[in-house]
Amino acid sequence: MKRRQAIVAGVVVGVLASAGVMAAAAGRAPVRGNGRPIGPALAPDSGAGELLIAVVGGVFPSRTEAEAANGTLVFGDLQGYYVVPVAQFQGFRQQVGEPGDFALVSAFRTEEGARAFADLAASFGNAATILPERVRSLGGLYAGLGQEADPDGTGPLLGPVAESLP
Repeated sequence: MKRRQAIVAGVVVGVLASAGVMAAAAGRAPVRGNGRPIGPALAPDSGAGELLIAVVGGVFPSRTEAEAANGTLVFGDLQGYYVVPVAQFQGFRQQVGEPGDFALVSAFRTEEGARAFADLAASFGNAATILPERVRSLGGLYAGLGQEADPDGTGPLLGPVAESLP
C-alpha cells in the first residue's frame, strides 16, 4: 500500500515538474514572425491614374455610416467592400446618381474580375452594382486592386492592363 502511494506521488510530482518546465520554456520562446505575411510584401495599389471598374455596394453620407453598413455585410472569410471617399474616383458620382460622400467599393482592372466579385456578393445576398463605365482613380485609399486573377493565368493581377490605361 505504501509502495503504491509512493509510485502515485512520484508520477504526480514528475508530471507537475514536466508541466512547469514546459511552461517556463514556452514563456521564454522567441515570438516567431512579426505578423507579416509570408512572401513578398507589396504596397497597397490604388491604381492612381488608371481607368478602373467599380463594383458598388452602396453610397453613404458619412464614413461612419459606410463603415457601419460594411460591418453588416457578410463575405465569408473575404474582405468584400472597402470604404472609400466618392471623390477618389473621377466620374463615380455621375454614374451612381445617389448623394453621399463615402461608398462601399471594390475596384477591378478587368470585367471578368468585376463580374466574379459581383456574383460572389450576390451569392451572399449583398448588393453589387457594376458601374457602366470605367472611373479614373485619383489615388488615395486601397479599394481592392490585386485581388483578381491575371488574364494570363499566372497569379494575381498586380499591375495595369491595356483596358485600364488611359
